[in-house]
Amino acid sequence: MLTKVTSYRRVGKKRLTSRSYRRRTRSALLSLARGAVLCNTPEAVDASAALAQVVSMSGMNNRNYLLFLLLLETNHPLVIDVLIGPRNPFLLFSPIKPNWYLLKETFRILAKFKGDELNVNALLALLGVVQLAYKTSKDGYKIYPLRMSDVYSIGKHLDKARDQLDPRNRLLLEILFDIYFVGIDSDNRGAKQIGIKANDIRMAFFDNTKKMLDAIPDVLLVKDLVRAALPPRFYGWEPPPAVVHPLEAREEPELKVGLASTRTEEEKGKTRSRGASKGTGSTRTGSTRGGSTRGGSTRGGSTRGGSTRGGLRRRKPRA
Repeated sequence: MLTKVTSYRRVGKKRLTSRSYRRRTRSALLSLARGAVLCNTPEAVDASAALAQVVSMSGMNNRNYLLFLLLLETNHPLVIDVLIGPRNPFLLFSPIKPNWYLLKETFRILAKFKGDELNVNALLALLGVVQLAYKTSKDGYKIYPLRMSDVYSIGKHLDKARDQLDPRNRLLLEILFDIYFVGIDSDNRGAKQIGIKANDIRMAFFDNTKKMLDAIPDVLLVKDLVRAALPPRFYGWEPPPAVVHPLEAREEPELKVGLASTRTEEEKGKTRSRGASKGTGSTRTGSTRGGSTRGGSTRGGSTRGGSTRGGLRRRKPRA
């Protein structure tokens, strides 16, 4: 009996030792990955690009979307281009449903970088998450209630030096309008204040007599030196050919699209012709009604205007 108890104690110690070594291995791998995603050296850029290629080949799902966020936060052009690949960056996170942590990390990354510092493809991917959650539904506020700082994080990426038809500015203005449209229609007072602030930022962009400083705090709009990205040392990659611009989906800016699909003029014409051809169980194209044609069919077994009613033929008296 004593021998068995001693053996159990030894096995327990071995298990604890194996667990501690596994924890050390995991911590070492995590520290190695953290050092790689910082992209401080050309070798780290090579490692991040290779990791981005592996993650990109696996595709977006509910288990690895955190890795996509981690690699987007590197803000390195090569790593982000390898991660996105031939995909549309605006639709990168469309395969998954927005959740609290995804929206929280999205706004954290938007707040981390300045307006002219964040990579364009990374910005499009993050804005796709925001628009997916707050387009025309109040579910976004239920998942993650917006704060005033989150609206500032979106508005600071507007570039007033460019036109409103610029694809980047147009997308930001549409998202701010969606936040205003959903917030002003809400019964919550905080959501209404968020919507009013989003509209104030839009009006500051459109009004030539105002500046963005009138709607956004000055500290968020201060320009800073942007560090140039380090080139890779050994990693070689060629970007896929761009077929279409990721934001050229609609021609007119701020076009509110409903849930029902819009019909073309041709479909409308077909619908009108079908409505005109409907009768009371028969077509109305050749029957007589007081000298006019209407279907060629009888109502109640008779024709009107010199036709039979109930099987008797009535003739008009001659003058």
